[in-house]
Amino acid sequence: MNKNLNTQISSFLLDETLNFNHSIFRLNLYLSGYSEAYKPYKIDYHTVLTSYYLWGGQNLEEFCQDQTLSYFLLNPINDSPEAREALSLEIREFLSGK
Repeated sequence: MNKNLNTQISSFLLDETLNFNHSIFRLNLYLSGYSEAYKPYKIDYHTVLTSYYLWGGQNLEEFCQDQTLSYFLLNPINDSPEAREALSLEIREFLSGK
């Protein structure tokens, strides 16, 4: 068995961007620097939990990405790669309980 498997976690951030360090800085601000009132997204945790239950809870990563993309399709003014990544991480953290 090959223990050196390279599993890649999907992300909305792109490594090739010129301002990757700035993107990481903005992501950290969204996750831990801003209060809920200043984040570019609002999470209704009851709706997320209900949606995950109705979805069947088969693949957490896929669910988080679908919810994130759906949110920003309906709210394109606040869309950015950093906001998408932060929303996806917060949903994943909530549903996984970590």
